[in-house]
Amino acid sequence: MTALGIVADDLTGGTTVGALLVRAGARPTVLFRHHDVADALSGREDSVIVSTDSRAMEPEVAFGRVRHAAEQLLALGAQQLSKRIDTTCRGGIGPEVEGMMSALEDTGQDPMAVIVPAMPESRRIVVDGYSLIDSVLLAETDVARDVRTPVTESHLPTLLGTQFGREVAHIGLADVLAGPAQVAGRLARLHDQGIRVVLLDATTLAQIETIARAVATVGGPVVAVDPGPFSVALAAQRGLIAARPARDRTGAGSRERHGVVAVIAGSATVRTHEQMTRLAAEPGTGVVTADVLRLLGAETVEAETARVLADLRQLLDGPANVQVALLALDTVLTGERTAQADLEAASGLTGPRIAALLTRRFGELARRVLDEIGASRLAGAYLTGGDVMVATCLALEADGLEMVDYVIPQVDQARLVGGPFSQLPVVCKGGLTGTDTTALQSVDRLFDERIITS
Repeated sequence: MTALGIVADDLTGGTTVGALLVRAGARPTVLFRHHDVADALSGREDSVIVSTDSRAMEPEVAFGRVRHAAEQLLALGAQQLSKRIDTTCRGGIGPEVEGMMSALEDTGQDPMAVIVPAMPESRRIVVDGYSLIDSVLLAETDVARDVRTPVTESHLPTLLGTQFGREVAHIGLADVLAGPAQVAGRLARLHDQGIRVVLLDATTLAQIETIARAVATVGGPVVAVDPGPFSVALAAQRGLIAARPARDRTGAGSRERHGVVAVIAGSATVRTHEQMTRLAAEPGTGVVTADVLRLLGAETVEAETARVLADLRQLLDGPANVQVALLALDTVLTGERTAQADLEAASGLTGPRIAALLTRRFGELARRVLDEIGASRLAGAYLTGGDVMVATCLALEADGLEMVDYVIPQVDQARLVGGPFSQLPVVCKGGLTGTDTTALQSVDRLFDERIITS
């Protein structure tokens, strides 16, 4: 039976909360498609996470997608619904939360949305309503320059107030520090006043636990809205998660490497550039790059694919003992963005359609790379960049991800579900996460996984 039903606006968000649930003792599966959810499940899951890929969509489309996903989760018997939001509050949080609330309201319930945007283990906190990342105001980080969903407002009550069709109340840190009874009292009074959307400050996991205890005490239908920690804490308070011993997923200190790990890197962020540059310099890493403009061109994409695969074969069959095969867009390694005019000329497209085409073709190229390496030699795959991760998994014909653990918070370990690469170990990461050594840690984890499961 599905105890928890969670809807994420992208796949990396889904894997983030899924990995947290695994650490808490749950058995979650993340699904790529928001249609026909039940058909993709094994029946072993106690938590189902659906990615609607709706972060950059128009509000009415995002509302409908989340509502439909929530209806399917309720049909599976979900006892708690959660809306997973980005740690940097990108996307249309208001329409998506209201879509989930609408699904509950249609069942005769009167839900309250409790929003706790903090994820302290990733250094994302909220104080006096302001979102801080590594002690920097949200709107002063790279998120303000995000290509698809920039965020230019750090004060979350102000940001969310423009997105909801309902009043958004705010409970500050002083009340949270006063304890569960104080928070429960505030929530109850706001409910009596007709308020159904409440944002709360938090800077530590202990404070998130305080909020979860308060919400459990008040009772009633709730939509938990957060990056993951609050949803997990609330499920634990409600007895929906049974703690199980966590398995040590390191290879008992072994640094033996068997097979080849494929690394697929398509994120345009500075952080990904730093991580891939560091990985490319490591002994045993072979690098093949794909030219962005040639991938976009209708008359050049096949030739570019053939060139990349020829370069890969030369690396794998050569004397260099390649253990990590890194496929990257050329812009990832150079750190330079391609001029918009050049992108338009190569693709014949404009606006977001260019990125969509490039992502799809890069995902298809990644599939060809994994086919070339071969299942017997493939130790795992490290996928970085949220859109690229989705495109690659779809090209691999997978239905979803069975969550296993995380390497560090927001760098998540799983196994593919469905398709010819079913049960392949993968590590998934968004483009903004980690340090310059994160790719090295992730590759090591995949080699360790091959040892402990062989």
